[in-house]
This record gives sequence, C-alpha cells and structure tokens, in this order.
Amino acid sequence: MNDTPLQQALLLHSLPDLTPTQLCAALLRAGSLPDLLVAEPSLWASVGAPALVYTSLQRALRSPDLSAEAAQVSAWLTLLKPLNVEVLSIVSANYPPLLAAISNPPPLLYIRGDSALLSAPQVAMVGSRRATAAGRRLARTMAADLATAGLVVTSGLALGIDGEAHQGALSAGGRSVAVMATGIEQLYPKRHQALGATLIEQGCVISEFAPGTPPLPPHFPRRNRIVSGLSLGTVVVEAALPSGSLLTAALALEQGREVMACPHTPGTPGARGCHRLLRDGAIPVADADDILFALQHALPRPDSPPQQVGVEPQAPAPAVDEAQQAVLDLLGAQPVSLDALQQHSQRDTPELMILLTELELAGRVSRCSVGYRLV
Repeated sequence: MNDTPLQQALLLHSLPDLTPTQLCAALLRAGSLPDLLVAEPSLWASVGAPALVYTSLQRALRSPDLSAEAAQVSAWLTLLKPLNVEVLSIVSANYPPLLAAISNPPPLLYIRGDSALLSAPQVAMVGSRRATAAGRRLARTMAADLATAGLVVTSGLALGIDGEAHQGALSAGGRSVAVMATGIEQLYPKRHQALGATLIEQGCVISEFAPGTPPLPPHFPRRNRIVSGLSLGTVVVEAALPSGSLLTAALALEQGREVMACPHTPGTPGARGCHRLLRDGAIPVADADDILFALQHALPRPDSPPQQVGVEPQAPAPAVDEAQQAVLDLLGAQPVSLDALQQHSQRDTPELMILLTELELAGRVSRCSVGYRLV
C-alpha cells in the first residue's frame, strides 16, 4: 500500500496525533519518504511524536486490513485518482528552495498542475476580498505585466484581489500558482471553480492539507505563509485593518522577503491597510515596473549577451571538487538559506561556510540577505 510517493504521503498524513512540525523534522532526519516509513521508534521519539504514531504506522504497513489508517489512505486514493495529483516532501530534490528556507515549511505539498513553477521566480499578490473596482483593475494589470516580464504570480484563490491577480497573469499568457486552505481535491471558493481549472491547465494549485480538509479559519494563516514563502516579495494591493493580507505581509517580513504596498487616495476603501504598511516601511509600488525595481537584487540575472567578434572570451569557471559540487547542486537562481543548506547537505556549519566562501571567491555563488544562490 506504500508503493508511490502519493500513497506514502497519504499514509503519513493519516497517522493520529502527528503534527506538521514533527513530520517535517522526521522527514529531514530520515532523508526520504520510504526511509521514514521504515524508521525505528527512536527517530519518531526524537522529534517528539507520541508512541501511537509508530504503532499506527506499523499496523497500517503490516496488517492493512485491520488498520483505520490504511482504510483512510484507500479512500483518499479513490478521491484523488482522477485528479493526477503529485506530491512533494520537504526532502524531495525539487521541493521549492525558497519555501524550504522559511522557519516552518510544510512537510508535504499536494499539487495539481505544473509543479516546476514552484521553484520559478514568483511574486505574491494579495488584498481584500471586497476589493474596489479600481483595486481589481490594478491587480489584474500589474499581474499581467509581471507575467509578461516572466514572473509567476502567486496568490490564494480567494475572491477579490487574489482572483484578479490569477486572472491577470493567465490572461497575459503567463503562469500563476494558487495556494489553497483546503484539501487538494477542492477548488474553493465555489465561484472560482472555473478559475481553478484554468490554473491547473496553465499553472498549478497546491495544498499542504490532507484530502477532505474543509476551509476552516485556522487554515488560512497557514496558507498565507506558503503564499509569501514561495515568493521573492509580497504586494498588498488593498487591505483593511485588520486583514489576512496584512498577516501575509507580516509573514513575508519574518521570512526576509520584500513587502510592497500600493498607495491609495485617503478614505478609499482598502487604503488603510496599505497606508499602515507604507508607514511601517513597505516599498510603495504603483505598477509592475516598481515591483521589478524593488526585486531587482533578488531576480535571476538575464542571460549574458552573445559574444562579440574580436572580444576575448572569458576563461571557463574554475573546476570544483566533489564537496563543492554537492553544495552547488542544492542551489539555484533563487536564494537558499544557510539553515536549509545545512539541513539538506547534512554538513556542519563551519564546513559548509568554508565551502560557500570558496565557491563565492570562485564566482560560482553569490550571497544576499536571504541566503545563497548560483551566479
């Protein structure tokens, strides 16, 4: 019953009393989904999981006909089979590096659509569900222009600004990612069923929650940390006081990402939250050019111009040894934090810092406020 990554992930999600933090720590210690399923009780105890977790797992693996967990996995698989769902764990090679760098990354991600987009340069765009007509137009226009510039637009599939951001990116022929606060089989809210279907075709929708999870209030802040965690920066188009959009901005700030807000005429509905952010130091943005300028330090460098006739070609990059190459394999165009590099490389911090310094001096990596990335 545990042949595929999806089955393995569902089995782990079925275990009673296992928190996301414990599951994340267990996966990092085990190194893979299959290795965690056969891990000793000591591993589970080391991450604070109750003994029931191990005993339930063993019962599901050895006597599935007698296991409530195995029955739950079977029901979930029946639900997900027609949906072509993919799963990534925190230890998957293609788990999005920016998301891995936050303090509480989701241990499992269920995905419908193009999972490669999760590691592409993204901008989060959020705002009020009861957005003004002007705010809707602004969100759609900025998202379309960002998509035309090659960025993925990420939001939460909610009514209002979220929906306009997704629509704007898709209408420009670009890509968009929707993070949901429900199980992956649901496209919530119902008014966005058609939009969700288009996102699956031209982008992707993702969830950290087990199938069947309803849209409960505590799930939305958890969703918001993924929206900001996937992105180089978060743009708040309109926001009331208080609001979920301001929470997303606060999460982005905690994650070391840029926070941007759109100025509005005083008294305009949705202006107060943005003006509070601007007062507290958010970057003012009025269009996509402002956003691209604010993120220029974090965006991947454009391809080098073609070699001109008569210009001396550059010397090839110096060779790297096996240890340095192992670190390079963990990096990409988006920054990866030192903590994430340490977890995935399984190297002591002093050794890792020496390797990173050598690679930086060799011109192979660059350091920024968030972490390290390839040059």
